[in-house]
Order: sequence, then structure tokens, then C-alpha cells
Amino acid sequence: MALQRNYYRDRWNEKKVWEVVKLVGGYYLRQYISGQQVGRGMKTSKKFIKSIGVFEFEKVGGIAG
Repeated sequence: MALQRNYYRDRWNEKKVWEVVKLVGGYYLRQYISGQQVGRGMKTSKKFIKSIGVFEFEKVGGIAG
């Protein structure tokens, strides 16, 4: 089974892109600023990602900033 990766451009910082990876048991969330990953990322739930508003951001093709 291939991982499903979606990228969302932050509404308030156009250089920041959020990567949401759908896993079998949950989701993995990473953020990139100007194409560079910030931090390690975190395993989380769809409920948490929805609560911080990532799914409402503009969907983009990749991390190119």
C-alpha cells in the first residue's frame, strides 16, 4: 500500500508548507519553510490536524517554496 501524501500551503506564511502523510494507524505531520524541513514531524490524528486548520489551507503539489 502506497502512502498518501498531501501538501498544504499555510494561509498566513506563504513560505510554509505542511505535509500530511496518511498512515495505516493515523497521520504524520511535517512542516517545511522555504523547502527545508523544520523539526522532526509528529505522528498524530486527523482530529488534531483538523483542529489546527491544516485541511482548510490551499492544497499544493509539493514542498517547493
